[in-house]
Amino acid sequence: MRRLCLLLLLACSLPALAEDGCKSKLQEFVNRSGFTVKVARPCQVWVAIDALSIPREGGLQGMLLIAQEGELGILGTVVQTKAKLSLSAELMTRLLQMNNEIEFAKVGLDSDGDLFIRAELRMNTLTEEEFKATVKNLTEASAKVYAALKK
Repeated sequence: MRRLCLLLLLACSLPALAEDGCKSKLQEFVNRSGFTVKVARPCQVWVAIDALSIPREGGLQGMLLIAQEGELGILGTVVQTKAKLSLSAELMTRLLQMNNEIEFAKVGLDSDGDLFIRAELRMNTLTEEEFKATVKNLTEASAKVYAALKK
């Protein structure tokens, strides 16, 4: 996740790169998603800056991160940065429960201490319908996780 975040930070500071010659199935799905997308690394890493309903409070929080490495696709977001995260035993219990309740996604803390939610996709069997369903699931799930932080 840290490597993904570092790559995606580049997307915030670099203009979109040309996508000519990209043969990635995930790239095609991203292009047809309807979101405003910044390309961090052509055919490998994208940031959808208007896909989520949680607030963008700096860094990568509130942006949908999309990446592909070989046959693995990853979609995720930083829900809350470590600097703004106030962990208690009660909140940790709730996050663990949400990890069980939310289908096909992981809720956790990355190596930097940021709270994230992500889904992993098998690129060899991925369909556009599955991609859209995963984006929808992460959008809804990130809002639930964010709401749990505000209770």
